[in-house]
Parts: sequence; structure tokens; C-alpha cells
Amino acid sequence: MEAQGFLFHTPEGETYWDESAYYRFSAAEVDAIEAATVELNRMCLEAVQSVLDEDQLDLFGIPKSHHAWIRQSWETQENTIYGRFDLAYHPGRAPKLLEYNADTPTSLLEAAVIQWHWLKDTQPGRDQFNSIHERLIEAWKQLGTGLGQNGIHFANAGD
Repeated sequence: MEAQGFLFHTPEGETYWDESAYYRFSAAEVDAIEAATVELNRMCLEAVQSVLDEDQLDLFGIPKSHHAWIRQSWETQENTIYGRFDLAYHPGRAPKLLEYNADTPTSLLEAAVIQWHWLKDTQPGRDQFNSIHERLIEAWKQLGTGLGQNGIHFANAGD
């Protein structure tokens, strides 16, 4: 894990990454989860449109000074890079949305890189339903075409 850059697997001596646990899904379960995430994403985008249509940004504690930027971003359909759903799942039932982290890279290294290496090391010959790495490459390519000379800036809040 550390060879792939995952250096924070045991913060403050407590295990964060547990290699002994994993989930195995059938193809039908994967299809159901994928269909649910497509539908959940559609519903979330509809909710954003509704909030903007009803001028409800204040209800979310968003400062008025940011409203115009949000509207402009929405109306110009600025590219997004990544979003992560936290789901509750029980086989045979529809997945339930717990949280949607849009353009927040939490768990990205773990999901896009580390679990693939873990799978290859511990379960040779098995595959996973995970196209994060490939989709990130495509998203960055699409985003890059709109940047021109402006470049991109990153920020980090170190703890």
C-alpha cells in the first residue's frame, strides 16, 4: 500500500484500512447498484435545479456573495470531475443514499488505486466493478480542454 502512496492507513495507531474485509457482489447486484447510482445522480441534479429555480440557496447556508458564481457554474454546465455516493445496501433491496460527496476527493486514492492493487495481490484472477481510474482520466481530459491558459489550482488543508 505504501508503495502506491497510501501512507495514512493507520492514523494515530488505529487501523483505517482493513485488508481482511471485502464485499463480493453478483453481476446482477452490480447492475442494480450501477442503475441506482445513475438514478440517484439524476435526482440530485434535479434537486439542484429546483433549489436554483426556487431561489433557495440561503436555506443551505450559502453566502449571497457566492450565489452568482453557483448560478453561472450551473448554467454553463461547468465540468465536474468526481462524485462519491455513500450507500446503504442490502441484497434484494434498492440501495439507499446516505451522502453524496460531489467533487470531494475523499477515499479517492483508496478506491481508484489501492483496492485494485490489493485485489491483484490477494485475489489474483478476480475483477472488480470499479472504473474510477479510467473515468478520472477521461474527466481530466475533458476538463483540460476548457482550461486554456488558465491552468488549475489545488488547495490542501493539512491537519
